[in-house]
Amino acid sequence: MRSIMLPSWFCNVVVAAGALAAATPALPQQMRPSEDASMPTVRQPYDIETFGEFRRLIQLGDFGAKVQLGAVMAKHPTLGVGAVADAIGEITIYDRKLIVSYGKPGAHPAADSESAALLSIASPGEWQSVNVDRDVAPSEIETYLAAAAKTHGIDPEKSFPFEIEGTLTSCFMHVNAAPTGGPHGMGLPVAISVETRGDEVHGKVAGVYVSADLVGIATHGGERTHAHWVSPDGTSTAHLDRWGLKAGALLLLPKP
Repeated sequence: MRSIMLPSWFCNVVVAAGALAAATPALPQQMRPSEDASMPTVRQPYDIETFGEFRRLIQLGDFGAKVQLGAVMAKHPTLGVGAVADAIGEITIYDRKLIVSYGKPGAHPAADSESAALLSIASPGEWQSVNVDRDVAPSEIETYLAAAAKTHGIDPEKSFPFEIEGTLTSCFMHVNAAPTGGPHGMGLPVAISVETRGDEVHGKVAGVYVSADLVGIATHGGERTHAHWVSPDGTSTAHLDRWGLKAGALLLLPKP
């Protein structure tokens, strides 16, 4: 398990940005970012487990450590998506391999010694393959995943993990580089981040589609998915803010 810097072609510009603010009620102003690494987890089907909460990250800038990655990997999860503590990078587990990418160059510790401010993991057991037979626009991704799940015996009202390999379209993704050092809340930047956009980007995707009770916890408010891109060689990763799929991609869903 290695700490990975994004390749130079990926690091186009560092900007104060991040994903869209969560459409969840603001937390009380007197609350402060949690530094309790033992924050309770939320369990769902396919051994989905979450650490930290998106809404606290967005409303309070809570990038405090919630779980150490070595402890997570000891559970042997198949898949995972999250953010490094202190807003310095992104975490993905793809086919049981831990990948950590950072927004800034420099010396970094071994990936499994890092901690996560936010992380969702899953172990579906066995996968079933679904061929993506049409182009899927970014606005259709969540409805497409829900429909594909239902067709293949999975209740889309419940949480499930997924993996994809193929070409992503209309892609916008980022890697956190540093805290903003400023206020947080609705419409404000989540972190300083390295962003990239592409009409077509080949690679892999690790993600979770969540039930309504995990919206705002495992995902941004108003969204049912949290997904990360993984480079074709499996050495770098980024959080997917917007993405579509080109026909011919392979979607993996859990066997029910």
